[in-house]
Amino acid sequence: MTERYANLDLDVIQESVSRLTPIKESRLFILSEEVDFNPLQIRKNIKETSEAMKILKDNVNVSFDGIYNVNDLLIKADKGMVLSGVELKNVLVFHNHCERIVKQFSKFDEGLSIRDYPDSINLNGRVFEKIERCIDNSGAVKEDATDRLKTILFDLDRAEKDLYNRAHTFIDKHGDSLQEPSIFMRNDRITFLIKNSDKNKYQGYTYGSSSSGLAFYVEPASFIEANNRKVSLMQDREDEIERILRDLSYLIASIAEEYKENFDSLMRLSAIFAKAEYGRQKGGILPLLNTDLHFDFESLCHPLIDEKKVVSNSYRLKDPYQGIVISGSNTGGKTVSLKAIGLSILMSYLGIPIIAEKANVPLYRNIYVDIDDNQSISDSLSTFSAHIRNINNILSETDDHCLVLIDELISGTDPKEAQAISLAILDKLKEKGSSFIITTHFDDIKKYSYDDPKILLSSVGFNMETLSPTYKYLEDSIGASNALEIASRYFDDPAIIENARNYLQKNKSEHDELLDRLSKQIEETQVEKEKLELARSKAEQQIKEFEEKNAAFENEKEKLKKKYLDELNAYIEEVKLEALEKLESIKQVRNDKVIEEIEHLQAKAPVEHKEEEKVVFKEGDNVRIKDNEQVGVITKISKDRAFVSIRGLTVQTKLSDLTLMPKIKKPQTKVIARKYARVPSEINLVGSRVEDALVAMEEYLDKANASHMTNVKVIHGIGTGTLRKMLRQRLSRLSYVKSFKDGDYYDGGSAVTIVEFK
Repeated sequence: MTERYANLDLDVIQESVSRLTPIKESRLFILSEEVDFNPLQIRKNIKETSEAMKILKDNVNVSFDGIYNVNDLLIKADKGMVLSGVELKNVLVFHNHCERIVKQFSKFDEGLSIRDYPDSINLNGRVFEKIERCIDNSGAVKEDATDRLKTILFDLDRAEKDLYNRAHTFIDKHGDSLQEPSIFMRNDRITFLIKNSDKNKYQGYTYGSSSSGLAFYVEPASFIEANNRKVSLMQDREDEIERILRDLSYLIASIAEEYKENFDSLMRLSAIFAKAEYGRQKGGILPLLNTDLHFDFESLCHPLIDEKKVVSNSYRLKDPYQGIVISGSNTGGKTVSLKAIGLSILMSYLGIPIIAEKANVPLYRNIYVDIDDNQSISDSLSTFSAHIRNINNILSETDDHCLVLIDELISGTDPKEAQAISLAILDKLKEKGSSFIITTHFDDIKKYSYDDPKILLSSVGFNMETLSPTYKYLEDSIGASNALEIASRYFDDPAIIENARNYLQKNKSEHDELLDRLSKQIEETQVEKEKLELARSKAEQQIKEFEEKNAAFENEKEKLKKKYLDELNAYIEEVKLEALEKLESIKQVRNDKVIEEIEHLQAKAPVEHKEEEKVVFKEGDNVRIKDNEQVGVITKISKDRAFVSIRGLTVQTKLSDLTLMPKIKKPQTKVIARKYARVPSEINLVGSRVEDALVAMEEYLDKANASHMTNVKVIHGIGTGTLRKMLRQRLSRLSYVKSFKDGDYYDGGSAVTIVEFK
């Protein structure tokens, strides 16, 4: 954390946020994150956290539990070292987490900039399919990992079974020679505990004696070859397992760099969701940004004060004001107001939600802070000297795009001299054009601020009845220190305070008395303002209640409307169905009469033997079925029968029952040439996939070059750097591109590439 922000407690906020991610490296990233005043980076931070908060608000669970850093294992493999089965399994688990995150984010809107992180993850499924085939859940090599290992294990199992069968036969046959009728393993070889008197009877090898010395562990000569076979197979098994692990480690080495980058993407993504979760828990918001160097906070709370005790305040700095001077009593909240504003702006720049109802913050180029005791023991500086040195550094660096925060403008020296220096500092800040917020107890500074149209004089409230601060921030007001009132609560002798009042009254000038009268008038105005505010609040509440009742009425009206419309539509459908049934009935009666009339005429007419013209049907013909007048298309012909598709239903009928229908000609479509609109001077590819971005950029550059443009701007953002790298690789291969470079500070820096044509 930059030292100049230490007294704003930004590091405490970062510590709170860091506890909300399960990934250690994400916590370290949040704790070490510096405020970047680059406008593009600030917008990126706010946009990413805002998108993450929207995802959490939609109750989508994005879990980073179980993800841990496997970079050490990747480096180990990259150096040619062999990973154990457990280590390979851990890398596989990390790959599965990557796959899970990529799959989950693929369902989200493609326009989300936060998708840059999962979209940059490279998944090598084939490598991990092989690991999964070879390594089980415990990290052991599976028995069927390779055909060779499978054969070795089969032969080893058979060899062991044969050995044990022979061993049991040996025990049954030579039980009198055995000290114990059991099998004993020595160096992976089967031996028997044979009595001392018979140890040479079976020749072979001896592997030591029993604890009593009365028997020896003997491998009979008849077992040597079988034991050798078994041990040889065991060695083959170990060699094959080692070979499998070596091959898998080599595969991990081939993708080590990609998966290091994958971890970095997940680490940063988890940090973003930690900030979003902080906002969700605190009920925080992210501010709007502006470039006019004015801020506006509505109901802002200091995030480190207990939510049950904190007092929310609204703070504004807008035209014609350049700065704010806050006066008021000790422990009245001046420093809290100063810190709340500065801290909230810095949090916003990092993409950490602030506690407010609404907020609009400017894009400052820097923020300078002088709060609390900056005394340097090592440099033997007094409080006053350290204070002056820090303010001198601020005045030498600040400009018209910076914010300066100073608590108690000058302290630690003679009040008259301190006030004179303070006024000179205010003059310098105004000359520099810097925005500023300053707290003070000095009357001369209050008078100066009251008379200056560029300074908003404000104060923090004090309850004279309870002799305690209210911590309310009051615009356009003059605050008294109220030192005598506060001191009266602690002195047992009231005469002390009374004498102090007398001395104070003697030393008051006409200007002081005028300031007191103005202060009282402002206080009275503030009281009236609060009354009006209370009345306005009640009126708004009544309006809100009316609107809620009206909305409920409208909702009920829509429900009833939908209900009656549904009933009406159902009735119409019922009537329509009845009408169709009656129409079919009428048609049938009419058809019956027509057929009857035709048959009657045919009976009277002389019989003529006229050969009908033979029709040849083929697949694809439009036909009508004579029996039911249905029209369809022939899909298949088999001998004298045809299969006809009628509205998706296939029926089978005789060819003789069909009538050929004329073919329907499709209308010809006209091709209308498109005219390209004027080519814009920039293209925004932020949030695009790499493949889509490359295609879009080439199409855009082709049009821009054809339009004889000299240079254009390609906006790709910062992100993980992958999109920028791939776009620039493609630019280097385009024949009509003369050069390309980063944009300058106001163009967006490294988040933008300026392309110049030949």
